[in-house]
Amino acid sequence: MMKCFKCHCVIFMSLVVICNSIPRYFDRHRIFRLNYENPLRIIGGSPANIEDYPYQVLLMIDDLPNCGGSIIQENFVLTAAHCIYDVDPHHLTIRAGSANRTTGGQVVRITSVYYPDSFNIDTYDYDVAILKLETPLVLNEQVGTINLPSPDYDIEQGEIAIATGWGQTDPDDSTLPVILQKVELPEIVTQTCRNYYGSLITNRMFCAGYKEGGKDTCSGDSGGPLTANGYQLGITSWGSDRCAQSGSPGVFTKVAYFREYIDDILNSVDHSKVIFNE
Repeated sequence: MMKCFKCHCVIFMSLVVICNSIPRYFDRHRIFRLNYENPLRIIGGSPANIEDYPYQVLLMIDDLPNCGGSIIQENFVLTAAHCIYDVDPHHLTIRAGSANRTTGGQVVRITSVYYPDSFNIDTYDYDVAILKLETPLVLNEQVGTINLPSPDYDIEQGEIAIATGWGQTDPDDSTLPVILQKVELPEIVTQTCRNYYGSLITNRMFCAGYKEGGKDTCSGDSGGPLTANGYQLGITSWGSDRCAQSGSPGVFTKVAYFREYIDDILNSVDHSKVIFNE
């Protein structure tokens, strides 16, 4: 399967956003890929209550929607590396505790970002990042942490997982939803995922979706969580250039693969010295 790379330019509220190179298919990149640096949103889903997904956050660049993320500690958020690549942390904030992407909840600035040196902006391999918050979040019914799987956890073929985010809800309409969306997707193990995307799928990736399409993550959902049974199994990463099309399920970063790396950062006094170990 031949690789090709593409760049998308989008205009949001009269702002022209500089395009970024993205992988062969569709990076569920900066929330609002079609409206602001390619958003990925939920296709075929339904509105969600933040009380049911209190770990979900909105990641913003200069106060504009960019990606999703998940709360893993009061002062740390998990997201995708491509969402924050080459962005100064001081331009980043998160909104937690609100299903409405425009208002409410707790808005906190980011002081530091961490992602593996092995992250590849062209292929989205090692697409994981951790954001350190300026001040800890106040945990309550709308703001809570998500559990992470153990390093030896294996994705289960066909297990139903839930993806959440504020990405596109229609592949032909760039209008973004105001309210958080959710969608149920069956997990697809790494080897089976390669039947769809070939060598683009590494051991750090897996898929989730339906062979016939119709339900998917999309532009603006990048960095958001894919969860099952109270654990975050994946991070929304990339997919087909047309969301929810048949034979092109969404691709997710495998959280279990990075569990030790994540723990090392959360537990380190000097985070700058944490490196990824194969």
